[in-house]
Amino acid sequence: MATCRALLLGTGGWAGAHAKAYRLCSEIELVGICGHRNQDKLDALTREYGVPGGTDLEAMLDELRPDVLDISCNPHCRVAPILAACKRPFVRLVNTEKPMALLPSEAQTIAEQCRATGTLLTVNHQKKYLPAWHKLAGLLQDGALGKVQFFRASCQGNLLEQGTHLVDMLMHFNGHAPLEWVMGQIDDLSGLAKAGASAPDSAIAELAFANGVRALLEVGNVGPNYPGETNKWHHFGITAIGDRGMATITLNRTLEVIRFDEGTRNVEPSSWDEHFVAAIAAHLDDVARYVANPAVGHSSDLDNSLLSFEALMGIYVSALRGGRVTFPAQFDDSLVDQLAAKAGLSH
Repeated sequence: MATCRALLLGTGGWAGAHAKAYRLCSEIELVGICGHRNQDKLDALTREYGVPGGTDLEAMLDELRPDVLDISCNPHCRVAPILAACKRPFVRLVNTEKPMALLPSEAQTIAEQCRATGTLLTVNHQKKYLPAWHKLAGLLQDGALGKVQFFRASCQGNLLEQGTHLVDMLMHFNGHAPLEWVMGQIDDLSGLAKAGASAPDSAIAELAFANGVRALLEVGNVGPNYPGETNKWHHFGITAIGDRGMATITLNRTLEVIRFDEGTRNVEPSSWDEHFVAAIAAHLDDVARYVANPAVGHSSDLDNSLLSFEALMGIYVSALRGGRVTFPAQFDDSLVDQLAAKAGLSH
């Protein structure tokens, strides 16, 4: 029986996917749903999952006293609910959908408050729990491709849509090695006006890590098509090249592993459609284990997620000023203001 209890914030499509995932969890259970924009959706979800609902987050936190606040709503709604959770010692962890923030000041506030109160935080990067992606992570960790030298990664959502998943997965595949520098370029700044994940709609960047690995990113409108994919969000993939082999994985098609040393090639399915709900459930069960014993850690914890966010901000700085941005680095909201001004947008 699950001993960890979660309150879900949100009533949209992703909140519905989270609610469905809780039914597959063994370590954590859904005890309530909070929404404020669509009463009909809230009522439908609470009926379907047999949990109480409401529109006042703070009141629901105090009434249900959950261990976890699970935020699955518009990216513009991050700081306030996280601060509300941090004020309540019984909330041990906040799990939030990506991106963790839209602005550097938001990420800084979230990090400072979580650290000051001892509140754990995870970002819902569930892709690493998809079977084929999990398998590739294991192959890389075990050295099946030898010493990895280079990654190429691409997606067609912008930097704060799919780009956050892409960078997080790169960090995961590369063992969360420290980032040394980024150098990038951006375009299609009208994406900053989006109601959701406000960010440039095109970006190309190179990332250099302390272990000598380099990575090339192609994000948004400049992201390539993967054969056979018909959904924009499925044009998402990574190639890893080592001295003993290489592997290419796509979100909803295949994992291909080529071993130079053995002269072999293996191809197997990689399916988002079939496994994404179970992947969310696996992420949430790991959240519950992290709550029970913080020493076990979580691959999408505050430190790892913050580094991924800062990598994206480094691309902004490089594009605005030219040259490489070295890490560690400090960022502020003037970056986004300058991008908005360049695009002729108010921010």
